[in-house]
Amino acid sequence: MIKQFLFFGFLFLCLSANAQQESSFSHYMFNHQAVNPGYVGSRGLTNFTSVLRSQWAGIEGAPLTQTLSFSSPVSTKNVGFGLTVLNDKIGPTSTTSFDIDLAYHLRLNRKGHRLSVGLKAGVMNYALNPAMIKTKVSNDAAFVLENEKSILPNIGFGLYYYAQNFYAGFAIPRLLSHTDFATERHYYFISGGLVDLTKNFMLKPSLLLKQSKSVAGYDFSLLGIFNETFWVGGQIRNNFNADTFTSLKGAGTTALLGIHLGNRFSLGYSYGFPSSFLNNGLNATTHELFLRFDLATKVQGYLRSPRFF
Repeated sequence: MIKQFLFFGFLFLCLSANAQQESSFSHYMFNHQAVNPGYVGSRGLTNFTSVLRSQWAGIEGAPLTQTLSFSSPVSTKNVGFGLTVLNDKIGPTSTTSFDIDLAYHLRLNRKGHRLSVGLKAGVMNYALNPAMIKTKVSNDAAFVLENEKSILPNIGFGLYYYAQNFYAGFAIPRLLSHTDFATERHYYFISGGLVDLTKNFMLKPSLLLKQSKSVAGYDFSLLGIFNETFWVGGQIRNNFNADTFTSLKGAGTTALLGIHLGNRFSLGYSYGFPSSFLNNGLNATTHELFLRFDLATKVQGYLRSPRFF
């Protein structure tokens, strides 16, 4: 019974991947570039960020995602440039995307309030390997598929507002639709900030809202930061049918912890507890590793600015 459940579950997931639900990350609060091109260059220094995510570990064909991004101000502090490479595998399907991000940062006042407008352009390579589809009946006619590869263009758009202790952004990272692959346009709203409680402790709330034609969802995180060095916290998330707003049984919770190593490295880890969708005697946990390297030394008190999120 469990094997049948997994088979049909992964069939559903493969179809969902073909409908191009965007990859999600627990560490979105540290890497807004993943969804909003307006973020690039906002930190005022050059940095590399990598996220490795293993979703529903222990289940064959479960989603695996790796991403590497680069962000830097160029020429003047008003322009930001970024690159993102993302690889996403789920069952017999895989997608690899390459995007270029460009943002212009407009200074709104002398208090450091800025509004950036970002554009994204890139391509996505989609591949289907039918040899990975296993059926009980050999050569089942319903699953006789050919290897499929396609390269799909993409453009995106984002607005990003940030100040000393607050940020908010709206983005559509994929504006183009491709009917052959049932791609859906996704809308993202992200917001958060910092709240000082004591000299050595602050809270960092973050919110991510997302919606496509078929699915809506939210991620809410709350981190506690100690001595501007260690952080620990939790995250809750859920997905809904976009038409009826009924839960899709994808609710889950995640624990996060991390550390800033010196002035250049940041390292984080998250552990996602099994969601109600998969918690049927299966140990389907989710693991994610976050790593960031800054080429320039951060200024003292850098965590107090959302530009360094």
